[in-house]
Amino acid sequence: MRTILKFGLIATCVLTANAFAQDFCNTTTHSGESVEVSSNKVGTIGDVGYELWNEGGNGGSATFYSDGSLNCKMTGAKDYLCRTGLAFNSDKTHEEIGHMKADFKLVKSGLSGIDYSYIGIYGWTREPLVEWYIVDNTGSQYMPGSWVAQGASAKNHGDFEIDGAQYTVYEGDRTSYSIDGDNKYFKQYFSVRKSKRDCGTIDITAHFKKWEELGMKMGKMHEAKILGEAGSNSGANAKGEYDFPYAKVYIEGAEPSSSSAEPESSSSTEAIKGIRSMTVGNNTSLVFDAQGKYLGSFETADAETLNAAIKAKYNSGVYMVKQGRAFRSISVK
Repeated sequence: MRTILKFGLIATCVLTANAFAQDFCNTTTHSGESVEVSSNKVGTIGDVGYELWNEGGNGGSATFYSDGSLNCKMTGAKDYLCRTGLAFNSDKTHEEIGHMKADFKLVKSGLSGIDYSYIGIYGWTREPLVEWYIVDNTGSQYMPGSWVAQGASAKNHGDFEIDGAQYTVYEGDRTSYSIDGDNKYFKQYFSVRKSKRDCGTIDITAHFKKWEELGMKMGKMHEAKILGEAGSNSGANAKGEYDFPYAKVYIEGAEPSSSSAEPESSSSTEAIKGIRSMTVGNNTSLVFDAQGKYLGSFETADAETLNAAIKAKYNSGVYMVKQGRAFRSISVK
């Protein structure tokens, strides 16, 4: 047991999202510290970067949580973007940063007046300046179509299997609002899923690679965030709620961070391999937080006792547990 704890203390345990898909898709509550925002703002909470942007500066609010989850409320918006995830320094390409993925759980309610909507992963790059979308859901009646490709470079590149599903890839350009100010020229890239889903894991890097195969150049990363966007073509009419009780954007094989990710050291890699390969006794549970940081161990005989012990020591939230050779995610209420 002492050896197991040694590995746990010196390493960040990074777990693949698919192993926990069923568990995080059952998540219903947010956890951690929170901040409510009602005007345009870029900020961080814990290690999570967030942004709320409304055209005109009003039309909705958002609540962001330190576990990465978020709640987006439109109260009459023309164009509303609510997002949380990883922020970067625009000094590294996605290849230099590492393999990016995201897990999300979405609950929509009270939607009206929404003419267009993008729900999925969103970000920008510089050199070149690119606004990019991976769209897995929508708050409007239909998924986005060929109209997303605007400008002189507008292209429908066709349908491709990316990350195990069918996506249509579009390219365009605009002169509009951007991370570098208003009335800026930038490229736009879209991957739009053929069938919408409310929960799952998105392989962000898989989309980047497909875009680059198609000649859609990516620049240096500014952000990669889970997005809820809604807009109205006839004024400030978009209303409703996108709730994400589970939302994580992370670098596979490295600890998620709000700054540019550095390559994982060889000693850390070996430690992670050591943790994954170990067998823990059936009544011994190693507990990690939702970001994969080791917290401690418990000797418990059943799930109910373990949940009570975690709540008493660490409060409610989503935790990762290793027991025997299995990892699982649990929600402690």
